[in-house]
Amino acid sequence: MAEYEKDFVMRQAKDLAKGLSQFLEQDAIDQILDVDQESTQKQQLDKFIENELEQAKKDEVKNHDEVED
Repeated sequence: MAEYEKDFVMRQAKDLAKGLSQFLEQDAIDQILDVDQESTQKQQLDKFIENELEQAKKDEVKNHDEVED
């Protein structure tokens, strides 16, 4: 890539960053990050609930088998 092409790309990236920073305020960025954290926490909670349900089903089958014996 020629030097003038690199310069052009860098200027375009700089202009894009400036425009994006004017478009997004700090509060908006914080909200985006909070949504990501909430999503991660929700996934962890969903996984925990799935594990608990699986364990409850296993216990129920085990208890049912013990009653039949």
